[in-house]
Amino acid sequence: MLREIKEELNKGPTSTEGISAALGVSAERIEDALRLLINMGAIEEVPLVECGVEKSVACLFCPLAKSCGKTGIKTYRLTSTALPHKNN
Repeated sequence: MLREIKEELNKGPTSTEGISAALGVSAERIEDALRLLINMGAIEEVPLVECGVEKSVACLFCPLAKSCGKTGIKTYRLTSTALPHKNN
């Protein structure tokens, strides 16, 4: 499951809920896996996105934008050491 989470994050920053929906796994299991990946240094938490009545640019990339009612959503991304490198 860790590989699948990293594959989802390789598409761009997303939330626990977004990964949960994409993989069909409970949010609780995803949160446990995210903590493990953070401790391994493979991913990092993105600073809290503040959501509100006025949608921000960050909302364009949020998988929950259409149904958001939260005041803030934690999102995660791969760290620079976990990103795949292209050979040119």
